[in-house]
Amino acid sequence: MIQIDRKKRVEAWLERVRYDFDTAKAMYQTGRYLYVVFMSQQAIEKALKASIEAEGKEVPFEHNIRKLLNAADLSKEVQEEWWPQIDFLSQYYLNARYKEDISALNKKITQKVAEQFMDFAKEMTEWCTQKINSIK
Repeated sequence: MIQIDRKKRVEAWLERVRYDFDTAKAMYQTGRYLYVVFMSQQAIEKALKASIEAEGKEVPFEHNIRKLLNAADLSKEVQEEWWPQIDFLSQYYLNARYKEDISALNKKITQKVAEQFMDFAKEMTEWCTQKINSIK
């Protein structure tokens, strides 16, 4: 059973997940595909942080999805076909935030690529939410 205070913190993380995912959808509608991918990464990151919080562990200051999966003890449960997307998003987070030539990043993210990552984020955040609900 998740403690009351922890439950509130988990819900706060999940609210951020929903907000980030809604932002990804809004960016998709406006054709800002770079930010669709960025916000998809953010939604997954925060879903994993909610999972870590639900387990009663300290949430690390970390953005790498692979490392967050390890912290949540979920790495062994990840579908094998997810790993390339996970690793791309972790690297992309850094590039999207700090790369000086944003036009180079934009060229790589087409509408189709953005849609694929948004779908992946939806699948992975729902998976994390199911893991959290199984703790309750």
